[in-house]
Amino acid sequence: MKTLILALGAASAACLPALLDAFWRHRRATDPAPKPPGGARPGRVLALVPARAEGARMLPLCADLRSEGEAANVSVDVCVVLDGSDVAAAETLRAAGVDVLEKTPAGPSKGAALGFATHRLDAAGRIDAAAFVLVFDADMRLAAGFFRDLAVPSACEAFQLPVRPAGVPPPGAARVEAFSLGAARVDDLARDAEGLPVRLRGKAMGFSPRAWRLGPAAAHQTTAEDSEATLALAAAGVRLRALAGPFALDEPPANASAMAASRARWLGGHLKLLFAGAGNLLRLAVRSPRGAFTLAADLWLRPRLLVLAFALLLALVADGALVALSLGGGIRAEGGLAVPLAASAISKLTLVFEALSALAVRQRLGTPPEIPEVTLADLAGSLAMWLRAIGRAFRSPAAWHRARPEA
Repeated sequence: MKTLILALGAASAACLPALLDAFWRHRRATDPAPKPPGGARPGRVLALVPARAEGARMLPLCADLRSEGEAANVSVDVCVVLDGSDVAAAETLRAAGVDVLEKTPAGPSKGAALGFATHRLDAAGRIDAAAFVLVFDADMRLAAGFFRDLAVPSACEAFQLPVRPAGVPPPGAARVEAFSLGAARVDDLARDAEGLPVRLRGKAMGFSPRAWRLGPAAAHQTTAEDSEATLALAAAGVRLRALAGPFALDEPPANASAMAASRARWLGGHLKLLFAGAGNLLRLAVRSPRGAFTLAADLWLRPRLLVLAFALLLALVADGALVALSLGGGIRAEGGLAVPLAASAISKLTLVFEALSALAVRQRLGTPPEIPEVTLADLAGSLAMWLRAIGRAFRSPAAWHRARPEA
C-alpha cells in the first residue's frame, strides 16, 4: 500500500499542471469575447507553401493567393518549396506560372526545408521586399475576401490566423480535430487579449522578415518546427498575436490512419523539444511566468485526450485506494487518507474543468457544418488514432510524416 500511496502522490503532482491549465482555459472561454484589435492590410506579402511528396496539390491554393491578392490590391509573391526532387510536380507548377524551389536531397525536417528556402529567397531579396512572410500547407484553401479582411495590428511581427475545415469532417478523429481547431481559435483570441503568447500551428501564420529569421528560418532542431519557432520568438521578446480572421481552410484528412502519420511527427518533435526548447522556455519564464506556463501547457499537455484518460485513471485508482484504506483499517499505518483524497480531488477537478471548458467553447462556436457535434464514438476514434501515432513516433520519431498520400 505504501508504494501505491507514493505513486498516487507522484501522479497527483503530474496532474496538477493539467488542472491549472483546464481552469485557466475555462475562465478564458467564459469571459466576454474580446474585440478585434484592428490593423492595416499589408501591401506586399511572400507566401510560402512547403511540401514533400504531395505532387501539385497546392495549385488551387496558389490560384487563391493570386486571385485574392488581386482583388484586395495586395502584391502576393508565391513560392512553393519542394522538399525533395519531384520533376513532374515542378513542371506542372512552373507551367502554371508558380515559382518553385527544390531542395535535394530531402529532409531531415520541414524546418530544414524552410531554412533552405530562406537562403535562396534572401539571395534574391524577396524576404525583405515583403511586409510579411505567410506560410500555408499544400492542401489549404483561402476564404473569400482573404486579403481584403487581413488586418495586421500595428507593430505586430508574428501572428497566427484561424483555421477551420474546408468542408464537413467525416465522423471520428476528424470531427474531434475540427472542434480542437475551433477551441484553439477561442482560446488564442482570449490569450492575445490578455497579452499571453499563442502557439504557432505551422500553417496560416505570418512573420515580419526579422521574426521569420528568428523563428521558422532557424527552427532546425526538431520536427515540430512550428512549436520550436514559437519558443524561440517568445524568448526573443517577439509577441505572438492571434488574429480573428481571415480564415484559412484546411482539407479534412482522409481517415484516421492518415492523421496518425502527421501526429507521429508532431509527437516525436515535441519530445525532443522538451530538451531543445528548455532554454528558451526558461528565458520566457523569467520575463512572464504565467506566459511561460500557458505556452508550456499548450505545447506539452497534449494530446488532451490522453491527459483526460490519465486524469480519469488517477481518479479511479485514488477512489479504489480510499475504499481499501477505509475497509482495511490502514489509515494510520499508511499516513492517512490525505494523499488519495488529494489525488481524487485533483483528478476530478481536472475532468470537471475540462468538461466545463468544452461546453463553454461549444456555446461560443455553435454547431456550424464544419464543426459538428462530437460523439463518444468520435472521441474513441480520436484516442485510437493518437495511440497509433504514438507507435509510429517510437518507430520513426524524426520522419516528416504527412497527413495525406502522395498526389
